[in-house]
Amino acid sequence: MTVVTLTSVRTKSNRMWASASFVGVLIIIGMPLWWKTTEVYRVSLPYEKISSFKPLSHFVTTELKVLANDDATASKIVSEIQKAFAESDIIKIKIEKTVMSERQQHILRSVVDMEKAVEELASTLDLDQENIFHVVQKKSLSHNIWVGNERIMFFDDEKASETIVKALDGWIYQTSVLRGSRSDTPDQARSTRFPPESAYHITLSIVHPRPDTMKVVWNAAEAVEDYIGSFVDELSSLHNFTLKSQWLHLLDFDFQAREVKEVSEWGRHFAVRQDRLSLLLTRLEERAATHVSELSTINLALYIVPCDKAPIIIYDNEGRKNPLSIQAFMSPKWGGVVIASPPAEQCSQQVREFEPSVGQIMGAFVSHLRELLGITKKDAIEGAHLEPSRSVSPRRWEVDALLRIRTLEQVTSAERTLQSLAQLLEEISNIVINDEVGASIAAAVSELEAGAGEGAGADAARAGRAHAHAQRAFTHPGLLALLYFPDDQKYAIYIPLFLPIMFPVVLSLRILLLWFMGKPVHKEKTD
Repeated sequence: MTVVTLTSVRTKSNRMWASASFVGVLIIIGMPLWWKTTEVYRVSLPYEKISSFKPLSHFVTTELKVLANDDATASKIVSEIQKAFAESDIIKIKIEKTVMSERQQHILRSVVDMEKAVEELASTLDLDQENIFHVVQKKSLSHNIWVGNERIMFFDDEKASETIVKALDGWIYQTSVLRGSRSDTPDQARSTRFPPESAYHITLSIVHPRPDTMKVVWNAAEAVEDYIGSFVDELSSLHNFTLKSQWLHLLDFDFQAREVKEVSEWGRHFAVRQDRLSLLLTRLEERAATHVSELSTINLALYIVPCDKAPIIIYDNEGRKNPLSIQAFMSPKWGGVVIASPPAEQCSQQVREFEPSVGQIMGAFVSHLRELLGITKKDAIEGAHLEPSRSVSPRRWEVDALLRIRTLEQVTSAERTLQSLAQLLEEISNIVINDEVGASIAAAVSELEAGAGEGAGADAARAGRAHAHAQRAFTHPGLLALLYFPDDQKYAIYIPLFLPIMFPVVLSLRILLLWFMGKPVHKEKTD
């Protein structure tokens, strides 16, 4: 009996120590190892600073200099401008008034031609400074005010104050566009222009469906350099541009045009509805391969119409004919297309050769670029004369306006991006936040705190960097390092996996505790 009892005790002791070892390995080694291997690396982020951002509170600052023949006129103009913009929460104007010198007044009295007067006056004023606009009195104007390409506006007398305010609000400062650039809901201008980026590709594609039936004479590279290059050079302070050109042959498209008889050299034209033209963009994207770059591509396409389908005239959705000599259309955030039909004389010859008008076509493309990059059309203002631009380059005050728009847009976009990302990272606690993402977020917050949204000019660089850092963090592939599931789905996986293992372990803990305390593990049965 003694031997059997000792053997039973030893067997029970071995069984208890085996259970204790299993529990010890599971708790001391298994649990920490599982915790460490499933740990998600997350860099600490400035959540409080990000949540304190207020995108709708930002505004831009600018300077305005008023020059008049006498102090009374200058004071009257300044007073009206201050009154008009006093309650504006989108732009703050620092106004400086000056009585012109005798030399300046002599220049304006003696020089009749407006452009010449600007050139002469530029020797006494600094018109090269960004974000500074001049309102100058010049008697005997044919309109209340005159605006040209430089950062200067001429006005007749103090009676023109109302027109001055309207021109400053609608043309020079474009407060409605500024307000749309920071709002939650994009306006028409923001829906049309490309989102702000540090660089863009501009690709001109010449589409020639029937190269075997007609020769097209067109120097694409030269046209791009002369027209597009001259235009974007003035915007180099905002974006970098890469210019490309290519030929696309044998890309025919069925416009489903309707033949319309008319009295002309052709005797007919083919009517194409505008809503049909969007399908042409799909065909162009298939062949142009402009989507292979990470940068956004502004597409410009010249479609050469074959003789048997010429001429093509675009009709709007209400059935109205395009009255312009150039048939073109623009697609927001994509680009512009010009449809060039050869003349009937060329198509009637045995050897067909077509040379499209470079000036007309490239002028249409530059007009598309202006809107796609954010330079809006200017509505007519009664009593105000806007001098037509004599070059493809944007007006200098238009570049300043675009700089302010992009600054405000980039700042508000950066803050909204950071707030969306911070909300996502707080809601999903197991998203990996690596060092690169953390550094990008910290850099964006630092640039925003440094006052990137308090003006244009020098602050535009900070706004661009803040926007770039925020976008880089938001689109970083490291955020998708793991697959993310709701917690209830995790529990649905863990419970069937661990419950069968943990249930006997938990029960054995009670038995082990009783055994270590020297208490009977099982109650003895009594008869």
